[in-house]
Amino acid sequence: MKASILLSALLAGTASSATVNINTLADLGAPSETVNTIGQYATYSGRTVDGVAAVQTKDATFAVSIDFEAGASTANGVIWESGGATIGSTLSYNQAAKTLSVHHSTDSGNALGVVTHQLTDAQVAGGDLEVIWAYDASEIDFELFVDGVSSGTTVDTTAVARTQNNWSGGNAAGLGIFGGNFAAGNGDNTNLAAIANLGNTGTINLGPGLRFWADTAAVIPEPSSIALLGLASLFAMRRQRR
Repeated sequence: MKASILLSALLAGTASSATVNINTLADLGAPSETVNTIGQYATYSGRTVDGVAAVQTKDATFAVSIDFEAGASTANGVIWESGGATIGSTLSYNQAAKTLSVHHSTDSGNALGVVTHQLTDAQVAGGDLEVIWAYDASEIDFELFVDGVSSGTTVDTTAVARTQNNWSGGNAAGLGIFGGNFAAGNGDNTNLAAIANLGNTGTINLGPGLRFWADTAAVIPEPSSIALLGLASLFAMRRQRR
């Protein structure tokens, strides 16, 4: 099942798709699992969550709200991690570079996908930002969304294509901490110069916490898609009034 936050366009005054129309995360319904404390957690590998077996091979959507801090730390602060260097995924924040990245390592570390968002000064200074990373099992990649805008999908940084559908290896997962098996890829973690706990480089809002929707890959509409929907809806209303 792939739920979508992609708005259906209206063509010639009629609905053109059966896409589920969802505007916010709340429309996805209750999360399959919520984590409200910093720390280490059980691996996702082989787990059944909310009736979904082997969740690490299925679509997945994760979301957190984070208040990023400006500063000089060059370490990559762990926001979330699952699995290890050979098979696993992570979300991290580099304070000095003001970058937010998802790393996805597969095929025993032989293939690494990365997507990075460059935070603006306004985003760093503006308080909580909603960060969503969604896994598409059919494409074997993650898409990163920051404050409702896509930063793109994980792009291979090695010559070996990703073929193994798995976003979590057997190592433990973690929220806000570096558990020792950071999924930076290629089996040895040399993709990142320094790794650390998130610490005071950013604060995760533990009220809503880390929300996980199993077997659901969220897609947020691009601004142009929203504009197209509005224009098409206007045309549809005009047609109906004639």
